[in-house]
Amino acid sequence: MRIMYSKLMFSLIIFLSTLYLMVRRPFRINLGLAAGIGALASLLSGTVSLEDAIQAFMEIWDAALTFLGIVMLSLTLDAMGFFKWAALKAVGFSGGDGVKLYFAISALATIVSVLFANDSAVLILTPIVLEVVSQLKMDGEARLAYLFAAGLVADTAAMPLITSNPVNIVSANFFNYDFIDHLILMGPVAIVTIIISILTVYLFFRNRIPKYYSLEVAEILNIDGSLISKRNLKLIFFLLISIDVGYVIASLNGTPVSIVICSGALFLLSLYFFSLKNSRFIKEEKKDILQILREVNWDILIFMMSVFLVVQGLKHAKIDEFFAYLFTFGLTLPSVLGILVPSLIVTVSASAMNNWPMTMLGLISIKKAKLYNNLSPRDYTGLIFSNIIGNNLGPHFFPLGSLAILMWMETIRRRGLTIRLRDYLKVGSVLSILEVTTASIILWVELNILNLNI
Repeated sequence: MRIMYSKLMFSLIIFLSTLYLMVRRPFRINLGLAAGIGALASLLSGTVSLEDAIQAFMEIWDAALTFLGIVMLSLTLDAMGFFKWAALKAVGFSGGDGVKLYFAISALATIVSVLFANDSAVLILTPIVLEVVSQLKMDGEARLAYLFAAGLVADTAAMPLITSNPVNIVSANFFNYDFIDHLILMGPVAIVTIIISILTVYLFFRNRIPKYYSLEVAEILNIDGSLISKRNLKLIFFLLISIDVGYVIASLNGTPVSIVICSGALFLLSLYFFSLKNSRFIKEEKKDILQILREVNWDILIFMMSVFLVVQGLKHAKIDEFFAYLFTFGLTLPSVLGILVPSLIVTVSASAMNNWPMTMLGLISIKKAKLYNNLSPRDYTGLIFSNIIGNNLGPHFFPLGSLAILMWMETIRRRGLTIRLRDYLKVGSVLSILEVTTASIILWVELNILNLNI
């Protein structure tokens, strides 16, 4: 009994300490080291075993490699000037109209997030958007609308594809469903919630968005497309289409999607390497290959596996059984509440503890709920995607909830602009509730009216 009690206490202390290290990042330690310390403590204290560590690696490796591939692809495209070219095209397309520019940047953030994941979209687009609005002589209040588009809208958009968000990747690998299953169920959810996100942010900032901006200043930004060569543009678009087709083929064949994205990333990196030797193909400030590789989040492999291990240790505290009970209770509620309540449970928990630990906790809790209650395919599917909805959209309620939003706020702070917590909560809390409620209603319709499940 004492051993069980000590393991319970150790697992809770290790979890809370790891969460503190992840959020506060003392001594500027990276996420991999923060989570790795927690995983090592879990192993040494006996709250998880070596077999658990091996199992965690088997569950996470494809998701981690997929995310690494997406980040490498994004960084290479950024080095080639692709994202800046796209942003400046949005400036030119808007023709001096500030409102059009807001919707153009929102559309760009959506596309980048869907194709390259929310974390990449936030890290790459936020500095570019800041540079653009600064050059357009917009004040701090006016900048907020465009920055929220690069942050909240981008984070919302990471829903339709498995590869749009690490949460999606881990869930698909854990529950063994494919790219098509995810797209069918989350595609409609993504379309509606993206529209809600764009319109909600616009309504909050509509009086701050400048009606016009100087086209003369816009011309200084170089909007004629000369940032990147036409040859490279054609190859990039061909590669992106090929990767999306590859996702579908890999999903149908049961091939790990990491093979597709990592192959595409290596091809683009090779193209960039050979383009460096011919300056007319790379018009941006040149980065060497090693510089790009240094910017890749290599610690993500350790981070994802370590968080999974730390959460596994919570089994001793019966936390997974507690959430399994809450999820199962939610399923017994009438109508759409059977989906909405589990989604809100995840939303509240993710906002309080961050969506990464809650994602992992949600996975093992749903597995426990199925084991104890013999869930129907419909209920099982409902819990799986309620977990995705709550962890992808719910954390917008509070900045702590989403790693992407934390990185977004940190990027803005480093550029000398601070978003006050009060200003964020006005938008984020309303947006979170609207998105989670709407997404849950759509998922309920898909499961109960259209009879879709995995």
